[in-house]
Amino acid sequence: MRAAGPNIERLARVSLLSAVALVLSYLETMIPLPVALPGVKLGLANVAVAVALFSLDTRSAAAVAAVKVFASGLLFGSPMMLAYSFGGTALAFMGMAAMSAVPGMGLVPVSMVAAILHNAGQLAVAALVLGTPSVFVNLPVLAVAACVTGGITGAVGEAALASLEGAGGEKGRPVVDCAPLGSIAPGELVVFVGANGSGKTSCALQLAGLAAGGGVGDGAVAGAPDGPAAGRRVGVSFQDPDSQIVAPVVRDDVAFGPENRGTPRERMVQVVNEALVEAGILELSGRDVDSLSGGQKQRVAVAGLLALAPGLVVFDEATAMLDPRAREGFARMVGRLREGGVAVVQITQIMDEALAADRVAVFAGGRIVRVGAPGEVLRDAALLAECGLEQPSVYRLAGAVAGVGAEVGGAGAAEAAPAAGAPAGATEAAPAGAPLSIDDLEEAICRWYAEA
Repeated sequence: MRAAGPNIERLARVSLLSAVALVLSYLETMIPLPVALPGVKLGLANVAVAVALFSLDTRSAAAVAAVKVFASGLLFGSPMMLAYSFGGTALAFMGMAAMSAVPGMGLVPVSMVAAILHNAGQLAVAALVLGTPSVFVNLPVLAVAACVTGGITGAVGEAALASLEGAGGEKGRPVVDCAPLGSIAPGELVVFVGANGSGKTSCALQLAGLAAGGGVGDGAVAGAPDGPAAGRRVGVSFQDPDSQIVAPVVRDDVAFGPENRGTPRERMVQVVNEALVEAGILELSGRDVDSLSGGQKQRVAVAGLLALAPGLVVFDEATAMLDPRAREGFARMVGRLREGGVAVVQITQIMDEALAADRVAVFAGGRIVRVGAPGEVLRDAALLAECGLEQPSVYRLAGAVAGVGAEVGGAGAAEAAPAAGAPAGATEAAPAGAPLSIDDLEEAICRWYAEA
């Protein structure tokens, strides 16, 4: 999984930065400068190259620089301008790469030197074309202008990097040790519970290869039927559905993934319909996304995920906006996914949803503090209370039942008493292994009533 995730993330970032470089190149053609000397320019597109160099690696930055040169030259310039830009960019990039390797070197001085070298490279191309080195007489003036413009673009680049890190980029998001989870088997449901900011989403993103520091390694889906590649195909349904809906119409949004994979049209129509049916929103297929409720949007996002047929699905609080009936439908959908061999990681604040899990992982303080069967983890009222969580309702109800002396699930009244320091009504009235159920409570009440 680590082999595929970072490559996908790097490709996405390079693509976005390349697009930013093209936009900035176009904007620069529309900004007049008060200097009449040829060669003086702001160099706004270099901000994208610098950000790639400092946030990714030299190879990624070189890709952004190449796209900037050739695409902007073909779209906004001429063959001669393309030659000048290539010469300047090549020399500037070599200087940037060399300086950025110096420990503690800031982006501003790197950008200033790159601007000077860019002008020098352009003059070198001009000298070759004109057959005279006399053009270098303009280098001192251009160097002074380059220090100013390079300093400006460097400052903008540093602000962009700070913004990326502060928004939870790879450097800003804490790394969570996911190793305690071990392998996630096909068809297994692992539920993440914990207070806000406890590390649940960070761990899930690492599992999906969308953040650094994944702890389960390659083959996170143990025994995947189609080999290692299937184990690396991970789908994530984010907490905010608007962050992953890209098309204005429901059907088009669900088709976005398969279409970009090159799925044949007939097969794509079938896949989209199956995903819409699975998510329970076939009747919404022609609706405008903006006209949907939050819960409906959440199900659209889930359908788009299912259309890609991942081997491991991460649902980040996918039921937060759903009503009770829709949550029941979601649970049935998860059950069908598991029957089809799809592993599921579900992040939730609704503790009752953890009862259906094969394993429950409790997060606190940016780490996993407990992993185990729901009957073992959810009966530990003291642990859950310490992590800011309450037991599922069936466990709290078991506390009331045990309070009148009934034995719940074969456990005695003393074992069923609330743990010290736990909230009122909390109980440890469950045997290890399988979680408590309403049937267990009904049986305990009937037995107690018959013996009374």
